[in-house]
Amino acid sequence: APPFAGGEVVTVDPYATVGVDPPWPWFGGVMVIPGAETLQDRLWLRAEYLRWDTEGMTLPPLAATSPVPTPQSQAAVLGQAGTAVLFGGQEINGSAVNGLRALGGFWIRSDAAFGVESEYFGLASQNDSYLGSGDGTTILGIPYFDVVAGAEASQLVSYPGVVSGSMQVASNSELTSFLINGRTALVPNVMPVVAGQADRVDWIIGYRYLDLDDQLTLGQNLTPLGAAIPPGTRAIFDQFTTSNEFNGVQLGINYQANFQRVWLESILRIGVGNNTQKVSIAGSTSVTDGGTTNSFSGGLLAQQTNIGSYERKQFTMIPELGMTLGIRVTNWFQATIGYSLLYYPNVVRAGDQIDRDLNPNLFPLSANPPTGALRPAFSYVESDYWAQGISLGGELRF
Repeated sequence: APPFAGGEVVTVDPYATVGVDPPWPWFGGVMVIPGAETLQDRLWLRAEYLRWDTEGMTLPPLAATSPVPTPQSQAAVLGQAGTAVLFGGQEINGSAVNGLRALGGFWIRSDAAFGVESEYFGLASQNDSYLGSGDGTTILGIPYFDVVAGAEASQLVSYPGVVSGSMQVASNSELTSFLINGRTALVPNVMPVVAGQADRVDWIIGYRYLDLDDQLTLGQNLTPLGAAIPPGTRAIFDQFTTSNEFNGVQLGINYQANFQRVWLESILRIGVGNNTQKVSIAGSTSVTDGGTTNSFSGGLLAQQTNIGSYERKQFTMIPELGMTLGIRVTNWFQATIGYSLLYYPNVVRAGDQIDRDLNPNLFPLSANPPTGALRPAFSYVESDYWAQGISLGGELRF
């Protein structure tokens, strides 16, 4: 055998080998000489900057206004003349977002027939918020549907001669992922990726974890301007938190086309497993009068009828597509640009868990006895989530 150093690539004329039975595979005039490759041939690390678009979460109208002097019974009420929605009634947390992805792998067998790889990515927190206030000369309110009256109504935050105050809405959405796979070559005895190597196809099997979290809070600080029963300033708080945690088996296929200094990788992966849906609803009302503060359970959108923690598991399949173009800058560094599309069905989002149908008789400090329909109520509301965008990065081979 010739004294090649293992893993070496040489250019040959395939017609010159007539009558010769070389023990090495050759591909279109490029011969790969197997042997004890260096670590550079078997270990790789890649880091990427992500710029992705994501599916936002739907939010009901949470802030509305009306021109003065709209009657109190019609102020900030949906469907009334002059009512304008200031926040909500649309998707939030759905704009382009930055992220980072780190991945790497190691070929366990010297012929690159089997290896392991791992990947982690996270998108930056997506936030939308609203802050509104009124000194009692303007109109500001939170619209809802009154199930007792059978009509739209509103919780007034500011109204001339009745109440002054402020309201704050804050939201947060986050997506993270982790996976670890085994990769096995469809056609064995193919060396790791080097210049001029033949294309390769790998089967993928492993474990995937995916986590999508949302949080939405609504706060009010109200000061009655007239005679109020009971008197005192009021702090009202509502919070809706959701979590989607996927754990499952990941199956897929990886195809890589290799050229002299450029390679193109395409990936199809499907996660199959359980998505654990968690929903937490909390609410409280505090009344301060004469230096004394009393607290009550229940806010506005969160009452005793829906406050609590809920959890269930749903069988889910999560497909993902990816394309990456790599350019070999040096023997140890490669620049990459790619595109990814991830589809996450059957998720619970915080905004979807809000029930606008309210029974005012159940409000804390309500002057009416607690009678009527038990609303708001909780029920799982699902939607589909997607994230897609480009990546820019670099790959090191040590």
